[in-house]
Amino acid sequence: MLKEGKSRSSRTVVDGTESQSSARQLRSSKRARQATVSSSLHHTPRTVLSWLIDNNVVLPRAKVQYRVKKDGRPMAEGQITRAGIKCKCCQKVYGISNFEVHAGSSYHRPSANIFLEDGRSLLDCQLQMKEKSIVRNTRKRSPLLKKHSHLGTNDNVCSVCHYGGELLLCDECPSSFHTGCLGMKEVPDGEWFCPSCCCEMCGESRFDKNKDHFTESSLLICCQCEHKYHARCVRDKGLQKLDCYPVGKWFCNKRCEQICLGIHQLLAKPVMVGIDNLTWTLLKYVKPDDFDSDAAKDEFVLETYSKLDVALDVMHECFEPVEEPYTRRDLMEDVIFNRWSELNRLNFQGFYTVLLERNDEVITVATVRIYGEKVAEVPLVATRFQYRRLGMCCILMNELEKKLMELGVERLVLPAAPAVLNTWTTSFGFTMVKESQKLNFLNYTFLDFQGTVMCQKLLQNIPPEVSSESTGM
Repeated sequence: MLKEGKSRSSRTVVDGTESQSSARQLRSSKRARQATVSSSLHHTPRTVLSWLIDNNVVLPRAKVQYRVKKDGRPMAEGQITRAGIKCKCCQKVYGISNFEVHAGSSYHRPSANIFLEDGRSLLDCQLQMKEKSIVRNTRKRSPLLKKHSHLGTNDNVCSVCHYGGELLLCDECPSSFHTGCLGMKEVPDGEWFCPSCCCEMCGESRFDKNKDHFTESSLLICCQCEHKYHARCVRDKGLQKLDCYPVGKWFCNKRCEQICLGIHQLLAKPVMVGIDNLTWTLLKYVKPDDFDSDAAKDEFVLETYSKLDVALDVMHECFEPVEEPYTRRDLMEDVIFNRWSELNRLNFQGFYTVLLERNDEVITVATVRIYGEKVAEVPLVATRFQYRRLGMCCILMNELEKKLMELGVERLVLPAAPAVLNTWTTSFGFTMVKESQKLNFLNYTFLDFQGTVMCQKLLQNIPPEVSSESTGM
C-alpha cells in the first residue's frame, strides 16, 4: 500500500491561517541545550534527595535520623540540604548511601532506614513521588500507547529516515517507509510486510498470533534480539524442538540467551570506574506487576524508578524537549521507562539506562538497547554542563563498550548530531555509516533523529568476509 505522507506539502494551521509546510518538516529531532553560565540549575546536584526537594516531597533543612527500625534507636542524625544530608555530629555532608555508612550500618537499605520527623522514610517519599507520577501520566496518556489498542492508521514518517513524503505502508503494523530507504526501486504488488513483521529465517509474514493453540505458523519473538520467527522455521532448522508455546522467555539461540543472562547479572550493581568514587550502573525500569508481592522487590522497583527519574531530569537539562507527534508524549521519558508501542520505531521495551555517578550524584546518562550479538545502539548520551570536558562521557562509554565486548556484541551504533560528529569519530573511534551500509541494518529498528549521522564502532575482531557481508564494506 502506498500513501502520500502528510508531512510533504501538507496543510498546516499557523496563527489561524493555512500554509504549505516543507517536505522536510522536523518531527523527532535531537537538539542540545545551550549552557547558561548564570543558571543555578546546572550547579545543583542531581540526586534522589534533590529530586524529592524539587518536587516538594521533602523540605530543605528537615531533620532526619538513621534507624534500623522505625521505632529503633537513632544511629545517626542530620539535616537535609540540596547537597545531601548534613550530619549533626561532624557537620559533614553525605549522600544517602554514605550517610548509612557513616551511621555504621551495613544493611544497604539507606532510603528505607532514613526517617523524617513526621515518620516517613525516604523510601515512603519515593513511593509518594511515584504515585503522583502515575496520576499525572494517566491524565495525559495517549490512547495510541495502550497495549491492546488498534491504531488503525499508519505512521506519517519513514521508520528509517524519519521524514515524510510518499510512503510504503506495512500491511501488518503501523510502520511506513520510503522505498529508497529500503533499497527498493519500485512499489511491490499486492500485500507488503516490513522487515520487522517478517520471519528472520524465511522472510515471510503470515504469523498465527492465537496463543490458544500452537501451529506451524505460530509467532515466536526472541526476548533479546526481538526478531520474529515461525514455529516451523525454528523446528525445520533443527534449532529447537517445539510442540507448544515456550513457557517464560524465549530466545532464538544460545547467544541471545547468554547475553540476556549477562545483562541481568549487571543490573543495579554499581561498578567502580575511573577515580574519585565514580560508579557505573546499568538500570532498567521494572513494573511492580512483574514481581511477586515482596517488600525487598518493591523497594528495588522504587529505588530504580527514582534513579531513572533523576536520569530523565539530566536528559531534559541537556536536550531540548522532544515531543513525539505520533503519541504526543515525551520521547525521552518513554525511552528511559522503556514503554511499549505498536509502532516499531516507538517501541522502547528493550532499552536500558546507564548512569555515571559520584556519591549518589548523577553526572552522565546514556540509553542502550542490545539486539543480540550483532549490534547495540546508544541513541542518547548526556553529561551535565558543569562536568563536561572532564572525560565523564569517555569513562561511561569505555565501561559500556567493555561490558558489550564481554557479552560478545559485535558493534555499537549511535545517531551523532552534526555539532558533535567530529568528537564521536576522532575521540571515541566511531566511523560514519555509508548509505549502502544502512541497508544491512533494516532488520533493526534503531532510535534515530532527523539531521543526525549514523555512526558505528566495531567491538569485536570480525573476520573480513563476515565484516564485509554485515556492513557492506
